[in-house]
Amino acid sequence: MRYQDLDWNAMWREERQHKSRPRRNRREWDRRAADFATRNLDSPYTDQFLAKFAWQPHWTVLDAGCGPGTLALPLARRVQQVSAVDYSAAMLAELDKQKQSQELSNIRTVQAAWEDDWAALGLEPHDVVIASRSLAVDNLAGALAKMDRYSRRLAIIGDRVGAGPFDPELFAALGRPFDPGPDYIYTINILYRLGIHAGVDFIILDHERIYPDRQRAIDSLLWMIPAEEPLSAEEQRRLEEYADARLHPKPDGTFALRRDTPSKWALIHWEKSQACALGRGPRSPVAAGLPAAGHMDVQEAAGTAIDDLGAGRQPAENEPLPGFAAPTPVQQPKTSTNQSGGTRCGS
Repeated sequence: MRYQDLDWNAMWREERQHKSRPRRNRREWDRRAADFATRNLDSPYTDQFLAKFAWQPHWTVLDAGCGPGTLALPLARRVQQVSAVDYSAAMLAELDKQKQSQELSNIRTVQAAWEDDWAALGLEPHDVVIASRSLAVDNLAGALAKMDRYSRRLAIIGDRVGAGPFDPELFAALGRPFDPGPDYIYTINILYRLGIHAGVDFIILDHERIYPDRQRAIDSLLWMIPAEEPLSAEEQRRLEEYADARLHPKPDGTFALRRDTPSKWALIHWEKSQACALGRGPRSPVAAGLPAAGHMDVQEAAGTAIDDLGAGRQPAENEPLPGFAAPTPVQQPKTSTNQSGGTRCGS
C-alpha cells in the first residue's frame, strides 16, 4: 500500500469508534458548561496558545467551538472583533456573562455546529480561524476545509497529542480500559491530503495543579469519568486512593496534585497566501500530488478548501509572516489553581 492510498478521514472515523469516551452531545455540554467555565479560568494552556502568535489589533477572529470563551475573551483584548461560535447555548451563556463582567463589546456569539450553514447565520471569512480542542466531528476533512475557506490570513488548531488532558494511569487504577481515540497526527495527514502544509508546535502543561483542599483535588478528576458510566463504590475508593498517593500538602494549606504524565497539545497552523488561493502554491491539491480520483470525501473537501479564498500579498523573501511571533523557547506553563483538562478536544 502507498501513502496516497490511505484514506485518513475514513481511518479517523474508524478510530473514533474505538475510543473509550462516547462523544458528548449538546445536552451534555450544556450540563457541564458552568463547571467547564470555572475549570478553564486562567488556564496555562491559554497563556501558551496566545504567546505563540503575534495578534494584530485590526484582525478579526472566528473561534469555532469557543466553549465558555477560554480563548475568545482574552483575544477580544488583542484584536478588533471575535466571532465566538459554539453549538452549546449554555457555553455561550457563560461566555456572555464573562463578556459583560469584563465590559467587552467586540465579541459576537453565534450558536452553530460544524455541520451548520455558517453563511446562512451571517458568518463571513475572518482574518484568523481557530479550532481549539473542538474538532469532535465525524467528517474531519470537511471541518478542516471549512476552516480554510473561512480564513483569510491564518488558521490555527489546538489538537490533542496522545491522551492529552486525560490521565491513563487513573483509568488503570480504576481498572477501566482507556483508548483516547485519534489525535493530531490524523489532522496533519488529512491537511496534507488537502494540499495544506501546516506547521506544528507543542504545548506541554505542568504535571502539577494546585487546589484549595483535598476534596476539590479529588473532584477535579471526575470530569474524565463519563456521566453515563458513573463510578461504583469500589471505583470511588480507588480514585481517592489514587489521588491521595499524588497529593502533597503545601505550607499555605493548599494541595498539589501531581500527574505522572503531563498534558500535551499540538498547535497546528497554516498561513494563507495569494499563490495558494489561486491553486498554484504548495497547498494546491495538484501541486501536492493528490490523486485525481479515489477518496471522494477528502477530495471534495480539498476542492472546497481552495474555492473563494481571500488573496493576500505574497510576503517577500525572508520577510517574517505577520501571524507568527518571533521564535522563542516554549514558554513554561504557570501553576494554576484551575484544571485545564476536560477540554472539547474531540474525545
